[in-house]
Amino acid sequence: MRAIAVVAAASLVCSVHAEAAPKAQLPEELVLTGDNLIDVTINGLPLRLEVRPEAADAPMLNPDVAARLQLQPGMFGFITVVGPERVSGDSAVHKVDYGVGPKNQRIFWADRASSTIADGTISPASLPYKRVRFQLAAAAASERTQQLPLDNFGFLGRGGIGTTFALEGEEVRFQFSLQRPETLASAPTGNWLARKREGRFTGQPRQTLIYFGIQRPTRAMTLSKPIPVGQTMLNTVDVRYSDYGDASGIAEQEAAEGGDSDEIVVVAKKEKKVDLRIVAGRRFLQGCSSLLYDLQQRNLTLSCRAE
Repeated sequence: MRAIAVVAAASLVCSVHAEAAPKAQLPEELVLTGDNLIDVTINGLPLRLEVRPEAADAPMLNPDVAARLQLQPGMFGFITVVGPERVSGDSAVHKVDYGVGPKNQRIFWADRASSTIADGTISPASLPYKRVRFQLAAAAASERTQQLPLDNFGFLGRGGIGTTFALEGEEVRFQFSLQRPETLASAPTGNWLARKREGRFTGQPRQTLIYFGIQRPTRAMTLSKPIPVGQTMLNTVDVRYSDYGDASGIAEQEAAEGGDSDEIVVVAKKEKKVDLRIVAGRRFLQGCSSLLYDLQQRNLTLSCRAE
């Protein structure tokens, strides 16, 4: 009887220790390099997602992955318009596991691929970390940090994550894209920059990849009055001159140098409220070693070389 009691007591101790064992936890900060890929499991299927600051908060899966998972649409669908092309998608709540157990999370999927190097995309705001750091290069000794407030844009976070600042009496939404070198703006934003920051076209029309594999015509614009983003100045923007408005009236650099700017810059009779949004590419981040999204303190920190 004593031996049985000892065995039972030992079993009870082991059971208590097993129940008291701490659950696996993720680190407070996720550091991303290279292509910024993470491993996740959705409904038991191992996947890789590309983390993008300008992406929708929830995971956006490629259509072939959604088909493999046999995802069924929920209450919320969406349509994204890219120039003349429409991208349709659906969403529903499913089990997502980032490495410490599954949890319910809304998932988007569309009829076009959101990533060419992974099974889909995801925003830093959707990840279960306090901080997400994009390590762009090795830190330099002469670096300085610049901190900006952090905002989520759009319904259900569909507009991505970035910062908002006041400029010329208006609010400008500013984001980063690490997948392209260019800094992009829509035609209405380009017209506003031409009026308010003396922007002039300095590049020829070309095709630029926007997202979902869709390319649209853009032209490089140089700002006579650069935009301060923290302590870094934005000097050039590529304008999607025929999307969501018409930027054909923006002056050419050569014409601007030989004439009266008041005669060649288009000014509407009555200014309309414009959704001002700029998405800065890697060229703007040259000289920066990291981009840190603090999701608890709600700030965005750039670490860049002092100029």
